[in-house]
Amino acid sequence: MAPNYISIGQKIKAIRKRKGLSQLNLSELIDRSPTYISYIEGGIKSMSLDTFILLANALNTTADELLMDNLENTIKVSNHEFATLLSDCSDYEIRILFDVITATKASIRENKHYTRSRR
Repeated sequence: MAPNYISIGQKIKAIRKRKGLSQLNLSELIDRSPTYISYIEGGIKSMSLDTFILLANALNTTADELLMDNLENTIKVSNHEFATLLSDCSDYEIRILFDVITATKASIRENKHYTRSRR
């Protein structure tokens, strides 16, 4: 399966905007032209592994977050999404949420025999 450069570019653009960076700012951080950043974000041009790593580091994100729509065996919720979800929670709220998730996971696994096969 070929990489979906449009999806990768959209992720880069969304993260860049979330960080309050312009294409010019990002291009200066990774020593590439703003036009090249625009081409990457639009899925018009592919990028080298070096550029991909520079972008991930400049945006303070993970390769998994940028590639998650392209990978078959990946968690579809990124660590960043969990961190954002929990960012305004108190320690008490985080503990409760952790306990709820732990109990839910155990219940799902204990009761998986109730689910119907998708075959």
